[in-house]
Amino acid sequence: MATFTYKPLTTELARAVQVPTNGPLVEVHLNDSSNLPKGDGSRTGVAPAHCVLNEHYKLFAERIRNLTVYKDDLWIVTAPKCGTTWTQEMIWLLDNALDYQRAADINLIHRSIFIELSALVPGFDQNTIALVEQMQRPRHIKSHLPMALLPQQLWTVRPRIVYCARNPKDMVTSFYHHYRHMHGYTGPKDTFFEAILHDLVMFQPQIPHTLDFWALRNEPNVLFLHFEEMKRNMAAVLKRACEFLGKSYSQEELQRLEQHLSFEVMKTNDSANNSILLKLMKSISATDDNKDSFQFMRKGMVGSHREELSSEYIEKLNAYIGRQLRGSSFKFHE
Repeated sequence: MATFTYKPLTTELARAVQVPTNGPLVEVHLNDSSNLPKGDGSRTGVAPAHCVLNEHYKLFAERIRNLTVYKDDLWIVTAPKCGTTWTQEMIWLLDNALDYQRAADINLIHRSIFIELSALVPGFDQNTIALVEQMQRPRHIKSHLPMALLPQQLWTVRPRIVYCARNPKDMVTSFYHHYRHMHGYTGPKDTFFEAILHDLVMFQPQIPHTLDFWALRNEPNVLFLHFEEMKRNMAAVLKRACEFLGKSYSQEELQRLEQHLSFEVMKTNDSANNSILLKLMKSISATDDNKDSFQFMRKGMVGSHREELSSEYIEKLNAYIGRQLRGSSFKFHE
């Protein structure tokens, strides 16, 4: 039996949100989920989250699935636009003796490699899976893939995994701007938002992705965070992260780190704000525009969707969220 099933997305709405940068999109489903972790049992009887990716991903799916995982790896896993970069920088510094000089000298995209990037962007001239394979250990690795598509050794070797969740309403808003400026989407905003409700956009659906990891939140090798928690009480998050990593820092050191991780500082920190990735994606997607002031780290706010989503769409999105959370005790933070 094949490891994955690929379902082409060919409806009019699906085609309307596909972009040349990524190529045609497909749903990717794992055929045999029997070896996935059961966690707290809340996902028993529920198929693990599938994922919308692109046709090109097929060339890399097995290599990612069969990647050699090491016990001293540290994986940052999130859905897109859910505090990924923020979490990467926080965890890397905590895990590396708060070495700000090294963090400044080596860009975050090299310190914490986005493993599936080259699979999703055919025009990217490096193989990010090979880069992960060649990384000096201990490795920090970033992924937006759901549990079912990640390396199968994650569930036997059990390295450290940090997951960050974010309210879908803010994710959708941020992802729209990301899709426009990073991937070259030029269609109507309403079309993109409607496609989200039908799970037709890259890396969707977000909610089952989150629920699969929520079920693992009590595992000793998993740290489950909320974007909103990081915004409102970073000091408490840093304390939990230190305990998870087995690190101890003084109050003064943690206060300095909290300042370093503030949105205002992160946004202007070219070693950690993904400005390099933004320039690269703009060149590949042919959306480079000197008049374009878009930044990868755009607002970083809680509740910013209220400024951009209509009340009618918020009502639809709430219904969509409610359907996907049915039967679960999990709640997104507001």
